[in-house]
Amino acid sequence: MKASEIRSRYLEFFRKRGHTVEKSDSLVPENDPSVLFTGAGMNQFKDMFLGKGNKPYVRAATSQKCMRTGDLENVGRTPSHHTFFEMLGNFSFGDYFKAEMIPWAWEFCTQDLRIDPARLNVTVYQDDSEALEIWAKIIPRERIFKGDAKDNFWPANAPTDGPNGPCGPCSEIYFDRGEQYGCGKPDCTPLCNRCKRHIEIWNLVFTQFDRQADGSLPPLPRKNIDTGMGLERVAATLQGVPTNFDTDLFRPLIRRIEEITGKVYAPEGADTPRFRRIADHARAVTFLIGDGVQPGNTEREYVVRRLLRRACDDGRSLGMRDAWVYRLVPAVCEAMGEAYPGIVERRENIARIVKAEEEHYDRTLEAAAEVMEREFARVKGARGAEFSAQVAFDLHATHGYPFEQLEVLAKERGVGIDRAGYAALMDEHVKKSGRATSEQVFALGPLAKIKPHVKPTQFLGYSELSGTAVVKGIIVGSDTVDGAGAETSVRVILDRTPFYAESGGQVGDSGFLRGDGVEVRVEETKKVEGYFLHHGKVQKGTLKPGMSLQAAVDVERRRAIERNHTGTHILNNALRAVLGKHVEQAGSLVAPDRLRFDFNHFQALTRDELRRIENTVNERIMENAAVSTAEMPMAQAKSLGALMFFQDKYGDVVRVVSVGDWSRELCGGTHVPAAGAIGYFHITGEGSVAGGVRRIEAVTGLGAVQAVMALEDRVQAASMMLNTPSSKLPSRIQELLDELQVLKREQERARRAAAADEAGGLVGKAFPAGGEKAVVEQLQGRSADDLRGMIDTLVKDSKLAAAALGSVFEDKPVLVIGVRADLVGKLDAGAIAKEAGKAMGAGGGGKKDFAQCGGKDPARVPAGLDAARAAIRKALG
Repeated sequence: MKASEIRSRYLEFFRKRGHTVEKSDSLVPENDPSVLFTGAGMNQFKDMFLGKGNKPYVRAATSQKCMRTGDLENVGRTPSHHTFFEMLGNFSFGDYFKAEMIPWAWEFCTQDLRIDPARLNVTVYQDDSEALEIWAKIIPRERIFKGDAKDNFWPANAPTDGPNGPCGPCSEIYFDRGEQYGCGKPDCTPLCNRCKRHIEIWNLVFTQFDRQADGSLPPLPRKNIDTGMGLERVAATLQGVPTNFDTDLFRPLIRRIEEITGKVYAPEGADTPRFRRIADHARAVTFLIGDGVQPGNTEREYVVRRLLRRACDDGRSLGMRDAWVYRLVPAVCEAMGEAYPGIVERRENIARIVKAEEEHYDRTLEAAAEVMEREFARVKGARGAEFSAQVAFDLHATHGYPFEQLEVLAKERGVGIDRAGYAALMDEHVKKSGRATSEQVFALGPLAKIKPHVKPTQFLGYSELSGTAVVKGIIVGSDTVDGAGAETSVRVILDRTPFYAESGGQVGDSGFLRGDGVEVRVEETKKVEGYFLHHGKVQKGTLKPGMSLQAAVDVERRRAIERNHTGTHILNNALRAVLGKHVEQAGSLVAPDRLRFDFNHFQALTRDELRRIENTVNERIMENAAVSTAEMPMAQAKSLGALMFFQDKYGDVVRVVSVGDWSRELCGGTHVPAAGAIGYFHITGEGSVAGGVRRIEAVTGLGAVQAVMALEDRVQAASMMLNTPSSKLPSRIQELLDELQVLKREQERARRAAAADEAGGLVGKAFPAGGEKAVVEQLQGRSADDLRGMIDTLVKDSKLAAAALGSVFEDKPVLVIGVRADLVGKLDAGAIAKEAGKAMGAGGGGKKDFAQCGGKDPARVPAGLDAARAAIRKALG
């Protein structure tokens, strides 16, 4: 049975039993800072399980795309470990329970999936007599096995170890693969951890208790069902293949890897783990980028980068040198696109981003290679030494080289690495970067206290910029308080507000809260799970919950933000018109003084393209088309061609912002009433922010006028400095540049002549060695080019056997070695450079007749020259 059929049968089975089939949630959890990725089907239903959700149903079923990296090192080494996988799940929120769920599970497995009942066994929690008795009516008791709290309770060991809160027993269904996969022990059951005979295919969690701090387990007033069936594992079971990687979910990928690499996949081959890792990571990277996660150096972005680089490293082991993993994206889409059409729609952009990141990794490896080799050489030469934590950290922070890859490389070379020291440096780096935001603190602390008795904030700011509101909560630091006096920094929750909270790239509003002798200056507004947090400082009086205050937005600042936001929408469409329909938004910032727009494109924009984009935006502004908003079903918005930022999560009903017939986007932000209110749009910068991602920065309105005026001021200043009319500035500057080049060439000729004269004087300092003569000297202020010219004079013209010259130029040490052509059999300049480089604490190398080395410490040049002299004497005998 194909995986697609298993998926559709599962969802249809539960649809017929009153379940609402929900779409898979994004891999990026919404409003949940406690996790990096969606790792289970129940994640999108957390509030429903807690009785606080507002979905119009009590039964749901999903096929959820999931991402976990906890067992990353096992991926490829075992038959069933993955980073990205699909979890089939059905859920009950205070509705049906064990009496319905257990028979349904048996029915689906044996009838819809047509699994031989004789090959199924089940486990139950040892104290769950209810589940045991229900199963006993379906399956012989000798095939029901009792597990302890570690194996059959969720969370594992919760009765004794916690955490406090909702928990419950679970029952798991196992497929018996046969005695040939067993350990041969008489006690080999589904709970055996010695072999792979019994494969878990479905976990039924019965959330029925509310664990207390004293360890007691009182029953929950609403009992819930949360089940999970791994699609890859069930597909392997039904398709009769030994591993998940042999199913139809992976076969197209494996075949494509074979075609590209020229290698053959064998079930037990030496390269098998590499094939599997590449296939797994290609799926994960495709879906993560498809959900808007770009490769980078922080949190989610670093996971994408790490997975892709692991795949690249495995590819190198298969003989691949250039970018190639991007060519697997179509194969992922072939296998998964029917269920997840979003990756098919974005296939080309995903492939471009993967390719750009692969090429970036190649450059990283080149840049990091010298640093790594120098440190490996130091460690090899010092007994008991470890690869430096500081060097490892610098490789990560400066070059983006993953520590995990460095560990693998160090292990291959038999070198230890200071993991503890590296971890300490990373911890310090994280603290300095302040990664834990106040919103994360709020979500993990005060929110739990506020939620039970305070409704989410009602937003009035689309139509009102001031209004009366009641204080519902005050947070100071990481806790709620009953009052806050003057000069106290606070976060205030109101029942209703005209303040827009930071979202969709638009910054939050600022303004004032006033009343009852109290004044709060609101500096910014943010939002967590529907609660608007008004960040600010009490200016006077004592702020208390229950107060009725006048909330007033800074109108001038809001209008400036709106000009930039509508300008961003017009810019998005102008980019697509000028550069092509492949352009997709990758991020944005809409502030009062500027806008920033990140988008997928794979080369720098030309001056002509920037001019065309800017002109297109200003043409639309001058047309002064009306800006309108409308709420409509998602399907209707798509049919109208509305653009959407694919990292955002949208509901079934969406808000569409239109600028005439030119622009339509899904957007929750605030905008000008007509395009003409923007005034003027001016691009101030364009550049790269990541592989395959460009950024445009711009200003609008009076800010754009001021930017142009500032540019005119600079042109006028340059005109006065050069005593040249502004219209002739380009030609005058070119004249000066030409004159400068002439002077530089003359200076270079003079320096080379002086170097040649100096080289002639060095011949008299040559020392004898094996019937030949050689020179090793330190010079003052000579560049590498100077030294190379002098080496040519000494070796080719003066016929010295070898020459090694060192200098410090612009605070950087350099040492150049040359060998006469007829002596390259006896002397190797590259080998001499390596010896000299070691003495200087650096790398070195080159050709047999010419090489050089450098370093960071100018004081070690003499040591490098001494090493070169010794190597020359030894070689010449």
